[in-house]
Amino acid sequence: MSFKITILLIILAVIASVVYFVNPFAKEEDKAPASPWFYQVSTDDMRGISVTHLGKTESFVEVPSGAWVFESNGITPDHNRWAGVSFLLGGPQTRRDLSETRILIEDPAEYGLDNPHTIVRITLTFDRTLEFRLGDTTTDGRHHYGQITGFPQLFLIVSAWGDVLSRLIEEPPIPRWYVQRDIDSIVELNVYPASDNPSEDDSLLEFKKSDDGIWKVRDHLIEEEGQDVDLARWNEVLPLLSRPEGVSVHVHRVDDNDYTEWGISEKSAGIEIRFEGITERGTLFTDGMLISIGNKSPDGMGYYAKSNEDGYHHPVLLIPSEWVETLQGLYDNVPYAIQ
Repeated sequence: MSFKITILLIILAVIASVVYFVNPFAKEEDKAPASPWFYQVSTDDMRGISVTHLGKTESFVEVPSGAWVFESNGITPDHNRWAGVSFLLGGPQTRRDLSETRILIEDPAEYGLDNPHTIVRITLTFDRTLEFRLGDTTTDGRHHYGQITGFPQLFLIVSAWGDVLSRLIEEPPIPRWYVQRDIDSIVELNVYPASDNPSEDDSLLEFKKSDDGIWKVRDHLIEEEGQDVDLARWNEVLPLLSRPEGVSVHVHRVDDNDYTEWGISEKSAGIEIRFEGITERGTLFTDGMLISIGNKSPDGMGYYAKSNEDGYHHPVLLIPSEWVETLQGLYDNVPYAIQ
């Protein structure tokens, strides 16, 4: 599911939950009463979010810098997927579609709340927690039955709101630089050297897989066409393109977006990996990730780096030296096939 669809779901959820009962052109006496809130929580009070959907759980925590990370590995979620989630969890307005005599739950199983498909637990400041459950959808598919744990009231929650939460489990917001990809999906590697004038520098070592699966390499400064690669050497390199194995987050958030402290700028060397994928509708596409390489860490074990994905507040990464030096070293020792 694309970034545009995710944003659309969030927008629909917010609009449906907030604007549903508001008509600014209606006379004051004709306006419907405001819909009740399922709950309300300030995003400033949130410290942790755990979502369980169909038996699978993902947990996220806020670190001191204000960034949210996967609790399991400290990796920051994909910005385009995560942006707005904490706001969304601040609490939706709801629609009570039940009579006052049915507002309390007598039999949770009747609404799918005895074995809810989604459970969300929000950890708050001062050791407080809030947990809610989403059960069955209504017959028209527009709402979920919802309940705050520890309270008997039954609410109707717009389905799009619940869909955004369940997608955190079905498709976790893993950033592209951390996704481990099938080698067969890799179609291109571009190695860019550091340059004092990148806008005018055409230096590029390009490895590209043709439609028939043949890899060729081209040095853009000296060659018009790609040359066959030495398969023995290339097959040693190819597994590295699955992802930068051993990558970690050195700094979760850089508020001023100035990465020069770590030697990262527009002049930095870069490694770009491109890969193929397929949408839910069966459409093939090609995407990629470009990583800017900065200074070597003081212990020599890694290089500081930054992924040039869309969004703000990219983390400073630490990528193992062997991975970086192997790929950058291809420029100095191009694996041409022996003619």
